[in-house]
Amino acid sequence: MSLNPSFDLVTNPASLCLSVPILALFAFLGYVAVAFIKDQADARQQQTHVEETLATFGVDRMSQAEFRQFVAGLLQKQGYAVRLPSPGHNEAEQDFGLELIAVKDGASRVVCAVRYDKPLSPGTIRYANGCRARHGCSAAMVVTNSTFRVEARKLAQETGCALVGRAELADWVAGEKAQ
Repeated sequence: MSLNPSFDLVTNPASLCLSVPILALFAFLGYVAVAFIKDQADARQQQTHVEETLATFGVDRMSQAEFRQFVAGLLQKQGYAVRLPSPGHNEAEQDFGLELIAVKDGASRVVCAVRYDKPLSPGTIRYANGCRARHGCSAAMVVTNSTFRVEARKLAQETGCALVGRAELADWVAGEKAQ
């Protein structure tokens, strides 16, 4: 049985023109596959780091009040002077157990510490921005043990509200990142 002479590189060099692009395509696809597998492994490792770090401190088992105190302690370690807001004079200004006032370098920001089991909605961002105005702060921040819905991230970007989600909170706890 003989090979097809049209694919013989010695007698038909034109077949080489077809072989090189095919080999290059396979090399590229191999590179993409390896990069994808590496990215997936890195993402799993990061997720494991987040879960282990937050589990060490029992963040997901805290009550809302405990979580607010926990966030206050993290902010203090970052150099903020932290206090609870003054009680409101009317029903619309009641404390829901979320807010902190954090001051650093003369700038004050309201921090809403929200311990929740689901991604936060844009309503949380609107609440934080309302607190910023009500308490006369220059900035707003939402810190959560959860994540943020896409709409909430978009609103936060539009309004300048800083977001600290689950992964960033784990970095804070691990002392890897200061805000």
